[in-house]
Amino acid sequence: MGESHSFAGDKFWQAVRHLLRARWLIVGVTGFVAIASVIISLLLTNWYRAEVRLLLAGRSSGGLISSLVGGQLNPAATSLLGGLVSDYQRQLAILESRSVMDSVIISFDLLEVYDLTDSKFPMLDARKMLRENVNFVVDDEFNYLALRVFDTDPQRAANMANYFAAELNQVTTDLAAETAGTYRRVVEDLYTSIEAGLDSVLTAQRNYRQRTGVLDLPTQGAAFTEGLIRLRSEIQMAEISYNSLLFSFGESNSQVQAAREALNKANRTYEDALAGQERLMPVAQDSLPDVALKFQELEKERLILTTLIEFARPILEEARLEEQLQADAVQVMDPAQPPDKKARPWRAAIVVVSTMSAFVMVCLFVLARVWWHRNYHKIAARLSSVS
Repeated sequence: MGESHSFAGDKFWQAVRHLLRARWLIVGVTGFVAIASVIISLLLTNWYRAEVRLLLAGRSSGGLISSLVGGQLNPAATSLLGGLVSDYQRQLAILESRSVMDSVIISFDLLEVYDLTDSKFPMLDARKMLRENVNFVVDDEFNYLALRVFDTDPQRAANMANYFAAELNQVTTDLAAETAGTYRRVVEDLYTSIEAGLDSVLTAQRNYRQRTGVLDLPTQGAAFTEGLIRLRSEIQMAEISYNSLLFSFGESNSQVQAAREALNKANRTYEDALAGQERLMPVAQDSLPDVALKFQELEKERLILTTLIEFARPILEEARLEEQLQADAVQVMDPAQPPDKKARPWRAAIVVVSTMSAFVMVCLFVLARVWWHRNYHKIAARLSSVS
């Protein structure tokens, strides 16, 4: 054990002696690389970083819609729909989109700035360089979105960062207006059809009363009628909620799929109720007078349509309001300012790393050369014996 330690120590000090003998070579090469790295780092172009910090506007999807959905649907359906929570994924997708990148390239003449006018694919290369010089970061601790832009001109870097924020709001507003318009038309058509149906039922009831004079439902049919009203109302409410989420988030969204399942469940419950209506109705239907059956049907439709009108009216008003609103997707917390200090290159790091690398490499070269001189004849003899 002691001999192995002694042997290792001898090897170490032999290596130190060889390095000391070649100290002028080591100092010369290291010094040359240090001076060269200083000169090269000074010749590198300064890059500046401008940053704008953004916050989500904090709006959830449809205040009236979400409150009505949560208040009117049964607890199982409400839990399936889940919360409507915003995050930065939509904003990041817009910022990374080709249309926004191209708009920045054209607005700031980046083909000329990046010297790509003679490139075979100038826009493709410009997009690649721009993506390398921008950084979109979501801060997990304080929940803000930072848009960081690097450029050789500090003023242009700040202008580009602020332009990204403006483009984000503009694209988001355009997409929201398109979606809101489509959604408003769907809700408006549904509301109009419900309103027309209610007018038709009211007219039929009035004419029927004038023709027959009387009639009210038997007490025994109240529970059955109220049950059908509730189930039919739940189906319509679930359909309105499903269409709302579908136009807001798309078919593949988990909340849309949950709303569709809630609608299917409501339809199945209603069909089951219809299949078992003989058990729900205390008095057999074939024993009811034809006049009472007709009045029951009209009254049921009137109550259903009246409930749906009350449910759909605030949703329609909100849909109209959403179409008119032009709210920003994000709020600028800190607009970008022209930076005073450069962000890169890190000249001190370049010089230190280059100098240390040169020192290590030349030391390894000296030791490798010594090893080669000592073992050259052994290696040559073994190669000769093998051949």
